Amino acid sequence: MSFVCRQCGACCRIKNGIVRVSDEEIKRIAAFVGMEESDFIERETELAPDRRGLILHSRADGACAFLTPDGLCRIHPVKPDKCRTFPHEWTNPDSATICPGLGEG
Repeated sequence: MSFVCRQCGACCRIKNGIVRVSDEEIKRIAAFVGMEESDFIERETELAPDRRGLILHSRADGACAFLTPDGLCRIHPVKPDKCRTFPHEWTNPDSATICPGLGEG
């Protein structure tokens, strides 16, 4: 698979997409945004639909809460592994229709 990221943020706007976060990722992101871990958990995460861990909040439009207006990731240096490994380690069946960078290169 070839991939050229366009930094468009389309992967961060997937409606009903979830980003699970581990304890280590919570620690890393909380420190980066200058929050206590407990405050970060309370304000920026919620219980996953399957009740097996925490996920990052999404905005009302479905986009990741950490997506900036210009389509960039506000926590890019410490983003979760799920975000970091897309599309090299995982994709969804509809990823090629969502991400304009897939299939290019």
